Amino acid sequence: MTIQRLALITISALLLTNCAYNRRIVVGLSPDMETRYSIYPSIEFDVAAITNDEADQIKTSGVDGYFSPDNPLRERLEPFTAYFDEESTAPCTLSTRNSLWLKWENKKPEKMVFIANLPYFPDMPQNDPRLFFIDLKKDFLTPVPMYVEIEPEKIVRIYKKPTDPRSNRHDSSQSDKN
Repeated sequence: MTIQRLALITISALLLTNCAYNRRIVVGLSPDMETRYSIYPSIEFDVAAITNDEADQIKTSGVDGYFSPDNPLRERLEPFTAYFDEESTAPCTLSTRNSLWLKWENKKPEKMVFIANLPYFPDMPQNDPRLFFIDLKKDFLTPVPMYVEIEPEKIVRIYKKPTDPRSNRHDSSQSDKN
């Protein structure tokens, strides 16, 4: 094998493994969840790279509409889904090697959406805090891992790796399967 060919293979491999937007995302539960609900409630949490049109559709359907059974929008987005409940409180990781990154990149995404099926409260602000968007062109440029935490009424970005609120460990029992 020639040096040029080896260099081309290496560069191609780097480009495939470092897609424009892929980066490790770790989502965890806030210890405040148990305080608020007396247990760790069952929560579905989705992450997806989306277009601006898809973001508008999510805003229009709302969190409850988004998580309704057989929602075609949710199916079309092909989100990475994490599940949390009383028995599963460990942080969940979307790795940079997950095949979803390639699927998402093919549609030229402009935003990342983070959405949790937390209960709705009547006094929630108009911008639903159970729904969190990040602009990929402004806020997603550095290749460091991104950490997100689910609090009792909202999703927040945090700047240290989330821990399992039960054991205070960083270990992720729910890593992606791709």
